Amino acid sequence: MENEKFPLAKLFTVTMSLLLLTVSLGAFSGTALAQSSLCDNGELKPSPSSSTLPVILVHGYNEASIIWFVWEQALESSGIQYCSVTFHPNDFCGRASHDATELSKIVQNVKNMTQQNQVNIVAHSKGGLDARLYLSSSGTADVANLIMIGTPNAGSPVADYTEAKNLNPYCPAVRDLTTYAPVNNAAENPNTQYYTVAGVCLPYLEYGGITLIPELNDGLVSVSSVESQSYFHSLGHSPNCHAFLLGNYEYLLSYGVLSGKE
Repeated sequence: MENEKFPLAKLFTVTMSLLLLTVSLGAFSGTALAQSSLCDNGELKPSPSSSTLPVILVHGYNEASIIWFVWEQALESSGIQYCSVTFHPNDFCGRASHDATELSKIVQNVKNMTQQNQVNIVAHSKGGLDARLYLSSSGTADVANLIMIGTPNAGSPVADYTEAKNLNPYCPAVRDLTTYAPVNNAAENPNTQYYTVAGVCLPYLEYGGITLIPELNDGLVSVSSVESQSYFHSLGHSPNCHAFLLGNYEYLLSYGVLSGKE
């Protein structure tokens, strides 16, 4: 029996609904409207351990810090300090260049609060591009490890399609997600180790009779895009789709790096 084509229209609707729901929940959480360069989970105390670096949790396009609620619980259980941030205002249309500048301030604040010389960054989706641009443009030695989860490091044809059809003309952040975005080529920062986690919930992605992604993907981003640079180190693949890549499964894949055991 031939495999039936996955109903992409349904997946796309469910995925975008979940993203919008996430943002809506963030708006009511009392944390999503936090001022820039501050941790939504409050001010951090000096780190009790120099062996475990504080973790900065960076959201993606049209998201807020509330997406990290599972990770926040897991990090607390592991005794790892974390800083959940929401770019201000909420990163609905913010370009990577803006968010990279804001991330630079956040890193310095977390270092000062925890009295650590370095931090780790974990970023979802576009947040990984923001972090890559920050690392590339600054040349900083302040970030030991960057873990990118579902990040379109070589762009996504879904964003290309959105641009071509002029579906979201007033959101410049969408352009950072395209396959031709300059941020895709952000140079490696030799002071940082780069890691990836990719979703593999679909064998290919088809929409309106057009095959947008003819390979393994998470419903929005292909595995090859996530892992596009030779200096990236894969932490593994998740069976989850793009909006579900921030659970315990992905945390366990990342734990070795965050705990300093890898």
